[in-house]
Amino acid sequence: MINQTEQMSYRLSTLNTQQQKISYQMSTGQKLQQGSDDSMLYSRVISVDDKIRTYEGLKTQIERTNIQNNAADSSMSEIKKILDTVKAELIKANTATTSTNGIAAIAANIAGLKENLYQLSNTQVEGEYVFAGSDSSIQPFEKDANGKVTYVGNNQLRKVAVEEGSYRERGVTGFDMMMYPSSSANKGETLTFVESDRIIDQDGNEWKLNSPTNDTLTKYDLDGNVTTDTLPVTNDGLTPPTFSAVMPNTDGTKFEAKTNIFNLMDSTLNALRKVDSVGNPISDDVAKAQISKSSIEMNKAYDGVNIAHAELGGRNEIFETSLERVSSKLSQYNILSQQIGAADLAKVAIEAKALELTYTALYSTISKTNQLSLVNFIN
Repeated sequence: MINQTEQMSYRLSTLNTQQQKISYQMSTGQKLQQGSDDSMLYSRVISVDDKIRTYEGLKTQIERTNIQNNAADSSMSEIKKILDTVKAELIKANTATTSTNGIAAIAANIAGLKENLYQLSNTQVEGEYVFAGSDSSIQPFEKDANGKVTYVGNNQLRKVAVEEGSYRERGVTGFDMMMYPSSSANKGETLTFVESDRIIDQDGNEWKLNSPTNDTLTKYDLDGNVTTDTLPVTNDGLTPPTFSAVMPNTDGTKFEAKTNIFNLMDSTLNALRKVDSVGNPISDDVAKAQISKSSIEMNKAYDGVNIAHAELGGRNEIFETSLERVSSKLSQYNILSQQIGAADLAKVAIEAKALELTYTALYSTISKTNQLSLVNFIN
């Protein structure tokens, strides 16, 4: 009698364990409640779930990057419209029929457009500046008390993961979108530039004039550290001076002098107001010549922004394609997770019904056993 009772208790305990497993499967839809239920299957489930978390992270990051890319694209479209307007205004300013009051109105309009350019150049999305280079936490363009705007970002693009172990460059830098190549030189050629220009070599390194003598260009690496590489510089002695430097006689050498569009806007405004860079009056002929030069340079500036915009579009397309690919892979891994980890609910229902019948039979047996007296059991 005692042995039979122990057997009944053991069977009931086993049925309870099975009931817990079936209840878990029916409520969650998952096949495994614990890894020990099936170690090989559990290992596969963990591997797939790890992939899902990885691609969810990639998708979130790429979606955020696409928002920033779209903001950068929109800003550059507006910048091009502003430069188009400036070009049209300079054409009007350069005609003989435009009155003094008309010139003053054009100057006021261009001054307002410069402020709009400044705001667009510092476009910010979710706390990040989209044109700052690799460090998106800093404001890329700063303006001093005199209204002079300087680019303080770097020349390196930020890289964003688009796949496991694969990264792509995002956006454009301030060097690309608000500086245009005013002159260039290859190996053995002479590069000419003014003091406010930024000199960039073929590898993206910047070369700076040594102040105050301005007789040497010194190379700074991509991290902004000074190197021992230098180039001698010649000064033409004019006011303002123009500098020149002979390029190294090395294959692949290409230097560009990049002019800040804000500097071009300032010189244009000075010409319209008939003053030089320090505020001294200039003649009508000098002002007209400067306006004509500004009009030519503004076309170069527009072309530079247009090229940068095209490069931005190409990079944006990479991230849009990457988002589609990552989303597709994430969907595939989610389906696979369901296939290998999901319980067969039809089978579980059958097992639940069979378990119910077993419970009924076992409790019936227990009930009948409990009704037996010791004498009847012995007999």
